Amino acid sequence: MTEENNNNLGDNLDQVENVSNETEHTAEEQINTFKENASEAFDTAKEKAGELLDDAKEILGNVKDKATEFINEDGKEIYNKTKEKAAEFAEDAKASAKEFSEDAKEVYAEAKVKAKEFATEAGEKLSEFADVAEDKLEDLAEDAKESFSEAKEKTKGFFGKLFGKK
Repeated sequence: MTEENNNNLGDNLDQVENVSNETEHTAEEQINTFKENASEAFDTAKEKAGELLDDAKEILGNVKDKATEFINEDGKEIYNKTKEKAAEFAEDAKASAKEFSEDAKEVYAEAKVKAKEFATEAGEKLSEFADVAEDKLEDLAEDAKESFSEAKEKTKGFFGKLFGKK
């Protein structure tokens, strides 16, 4: 009977170690997933900001080209029209640049929110895993304690019978 209790105690300790290893592995997977998602969100925001900057450069290049075209055509009349058109294009470029800037800010803000959501979700899942592991560890510890107490009582009883004590 003592050997059986020792085997039960060993099995319980093995279960505790397995639960601990599984919890650690699951936590590592969650952290890695969070890192990947946050990195992807940041890369997307960075890419979008680059695209918006390229678009703004292209618009400004077009404004310059149009202004040069007008200046080289027909002298003063064209020059005056060019000034007007250049001012219009400049306003359009400013509005577009402002819109692109706002879009970039919005994309960055969204990426920041997503990263925070990922962090919150990962924290919640890790907390859930920790709670489950804690419950299992408590149950296993209680089982081990009971097995030890039973083995102790049976050993006392055995020695009591062996030496004539009750």
